[in-house]
Amino acid sequence: MDITAQKFQRLLEVSRILSSTLNLSELLHKVMSLATEVADAETSSLLLYDEKTNELVFDVAISDKESQLKEIRLGLDEGIAGWVARERKPQIISDVSKEPRWQKRSDEKINFRTKSLLAVPMLYKGKLLGVIEAINKKKGDFNQEDVQALEIFAIQACVAIENARIFESLQEAKEKIEAVFTQMSDGAIFTDSGGRKLLANKSAEKLLGPESISKDKLPEIFSEFHSSIPLGDLIALSERSSLVDLSRASGKSLYLSGVLNRIFSSKGDLLGLTLIFRDVTEERKDTLIKRNFLSLISHKLKTPLVTVIGYTPLLLSEPTLNDFQKKAIRSIQHQGNNLLSLVEKLLYFSTAESESLSLAKTPCLFSMLVEKSIAGARPIIDEKAATVSVSKDIEKLPPVKMDLDKMDAVLKNLIENALKFSKGNQVHIEIKPCFKDDFAGLAVKDNGPGIPPEERDKIFQKFYQIEESFTGQVEGAGLGLALVKQIVEAHGGSVGLESLLGRGSTFYFLLPVNA
Repeated sequence: MDITAQKFQRLLEVSRILSSTLNLSELLHKVMSLATEVADAETSSLLLYDEKTNELVFDVAISDKESQLKEIRLGLDEGIAGWVARERKPQIISDVSKEPRWQKRSDEKINFRTKSLLAVPMLYKGKLLGVIEAINKKKGDFNQEDVQALEIFAIQACVAIENARIFESLQEAKEKIEAVFTQMSDGAIFTDSGGRKLLANKSAEKLLGPESISKDKLPEIFSEFHSSIPLGDLIALSERSSLVDLSRASGKSLYLSGVLNRIFSSKGDLLGLTLIFRDVTEERKDTLIKRNFLSLISHKLKTPLVTVIGYTPLLLSEPTLNDFQKKAIRSIQHQGNNLLSLVEKLLYFSTAESESLSLAKTPCLFSMLVEKSIAGARPIIDEKAATVSVSKDIEKLPPVKMDLDKMDAVLKNLIENALKFSKGNQVHIEIKPCFKDDFAGLAVKDNGPGIPPEERDKIFQKFYQIEESFTGQVEGAGLGLALVKQIVEAHGGSVGLESLLGRGSTFYFLLPVNA
């Protein structure tokens, strides 16, 4: 039996009514009122499916005592509604008193008498959402026209409920994000894909001032700042996240450290940008003070050290010295050279860490760099009676623009580091090529004790050394690898390591080939 034109027209009106609200609670009450009307019933009820418990729950029923119904839960093997949900088929019951599956609990809860019942499953894209029940046909019995009408209505209701649920979850997520966004101590700015500001939090306004934060685009907002990457160029980059440093161009010093994150859709389309930044002015000032102190102390130490070391060969040439005196002077000479090496590293590190570090880059072959660094490290190589093997494949690496003197310091530090930590009577290190994508570089392998996993993220930090109990006592102040990282990153490259406990470590650096 087909539904009448009048009822079909009413279903179209119902669809418009259901789509008029996204408030879930309000929508569910509308669903029940309209279900009663569509099926020409005395009342109706809605049981929603709880996926976690695999039960049907009376969510809404048109009755003053509906809150009591919410205590009732039906398994999919219970009652008429359970059968409809399980079989996903509609069901007409003309007389529930003769139906063995009928559950009286709901009637008893609200002192109501159910005589006849029409139940249809609520399905959305094959997923069970619940069951709608029309209760007690006003005139006659429920028929196939009522089934068709209620099934069409159930489809409309499912779409509306899913939309309302999605909207409600988005609203909750939005409120959580806004709460976090507002309470963040870091400044935060949300923009569209072109860098046009959509939202900025109070911390951003506090750091930049109301006049700057009121501007439209990121480059305009930070127009009074120098940027490590021009913001227009930064917006145009395709990486998911980019680091940026900002410093106020004039007036009181203000240094900001930030990260720009790009938000992509599931299809890979750029939706917008978030710039999170914080005030690092005091950290920068502390770093500058420490750097200047290191530089000053290093300069002050170097002059007397050169004098002490310079006189030791003259003292050793004195023919009247006994063995003890010669041993003492050689010890002074050895330790003086170690101290001088440390002071020079401090000076070099202070220069490399400063913003004024300049690079005189020219195209160089890695084979030339290896030859220069091995020659420079020859004294320590001979002292350790070490052997150094150099892979012939290094000659196959393409030339790279680099500051040869500074990269010489990098490779010498890696060689010295490998020699310090190599163990056994036969100290041996290997120098071999490495490459990745558009980057090429060198790797230095030792046969030392290896580096524990928990230490690997710290190993390139300045002044950091692994405990003596693990490596044994070694000379140095933990600056060599920090210096390596500073210089390589200034070239636009990266450093890394691979290590196995008891089997040694391999330190490597990579430089951009096309820089």
